[in-house]
Amino acid sequence: MSMNNNNNSNNHNKKKCVNKLALVTGTTDGIGKHTARRLLLSGYDVIIHGRTQARIDSTTKELVGISSSSRSADTDLLGKVIGAYRADFSELKEVEKLYREIKNDLRGRSIDVVVQNAGVFLQERSLNSKNVELTFQTNVLALYALNCLLWNDSDNTMLSEEARILNVASISQTSTVNLEDLSFNKNWSNHVSYSHSKRCVKNLSFEMFLRMKKGTNKNRMRKIFTLDPGTVNTKMLLSGWGPCGMQIYDANDQFELATNDKFASDDEKYNGAYYVNRKIAEEAKTSEQSRLVWDVCERETGLIFNF
Repeated sequence: MSMNNNNNSNNHNKKKCVNKLALVTGTTDGIGKHTARRLLLSGYDVIIHGRTQARIDSTTKELVGISSSSRSADTDLLGKVIGAYRADFSELKEVEKLYREIKNDLRGRSIDVVVQNAGVFLQERSLNSKNVELTFQTNVLALYALNCLLWNDSDNTMLSEEARILNVASISQTSTVNLEDLSFNKNWSNHVSYSHSKRCVKNLSFEMFLRMKKGTNKNRMRKIFTLDPGTVNTKMLLSGWGPCGMQIYDANDQFELATNDKFASDDEKYNGAYYVNRKIAEEAKTSEQSRLVWDVCERETGLIFNF
């Protein structure tokens, strides 16, 4: 569902500079909504995404209201919600549809920040139409596919040359990966499936950075981060672990990595790393495990990055 209109375009043209633009997936609840809110109030225009239309409409109304009520003559550069889209990441065709709709509505405008926040913690094992277990599909394959589609955009306009890409992992990770059976028919559990998917997200992020670094187009050295967003009392945490974390309004690590100039430094150590509490917990490094996760994502999505 697009929210672009001529008024928005005219407003942007009247400004001395156009706001930066952020895409936040999984925006209708928890840390995703909180991050989108903070981005709006900090002058970023935001594209939001959700799985159901009712929640998208409710979130859009809430975020538009926050931005409008905070606007004054002195805060003319507050951000706007410029697009709201429904896509169920349990199916790859929905990820591809989301990409096409956003591309059509942006009309050449580039995305400066991508927060890959969407994720699930499922209470029951479920499969999609391709017999892939839904936690892995939603948390891993969809993330890889959307990053690849944005990166490979045929007009080379979807991502700005200095874009930041945040792939949200978790401190709850398995130590190894097992990708021989993507239906996870044996030894499935909600905790293991979730933790395994978040290990794969970190592997993917490391591999994405390292492959970008080796690419021939040195002008496209974007910032690629992965992080633990913190132990936060979201619906996901409450359903799987109970109330053992901070409140959502204190969960600002995603926002800081997306906006703080410190993390855009030319100091290479900041790029590609895995962050916990906004500090580097692990620098990107090559491994057989990361290459395996990458290869599986290439095979299952049929999408190959053009670095």
